Amino acid sequence: MGNSAHEHIQLLSWNKDVTLKNVDEFRLSLLSLIENDKKKMILELSQVAYLNSAALGVIADAVISSGRSGKELVIAGIQSTVSEIFKIVHFHTFMKIFTEVQDAYLYLQGENG
Repeated sequence: MGNSAHEHIQLLSWNKDVTLKNVDEFRLSLLSLIENDKKKMILELSQVAYLNSAALGVIADAVISSGRSGKELVIAGIQSTVSEIFKIVHFHTFMKIFTEVQDAYLYLQGENG
C-alpha cells in the first residue's frame, strides 16, 4: 500500500479488496494515516472493487475520528461497485467522496486557502 505526501496532504493508496483476511491490515493502515501530522488526508480506493462490512466500519470510524481531531479524511478513486455500497450505507452524508483522486486534492488544497 502506498503512503505519500503531496504538500500538506497525506495519501494512502489501498490497492486490494478488503476481506476478512486483510481487514486488520486495512485498519492499521488507516490508523497510521490518521495519526500522521497532516491535517488533510486522502484514502484512495481506485484498485478496490469490494469492501466487507468491517471495512466500511473502519472507514467510517477513521473519518469521524479525523474530524474530532480537527483533521479531514476524504475518500477518492472509488469504482462503481464501491460507490454503490457507499450509497447504500449513506456515506455521502458524513464524508466527502470523489471519483477522481485529483478532485480530492483540488478540494483539500482549496480548503487550505
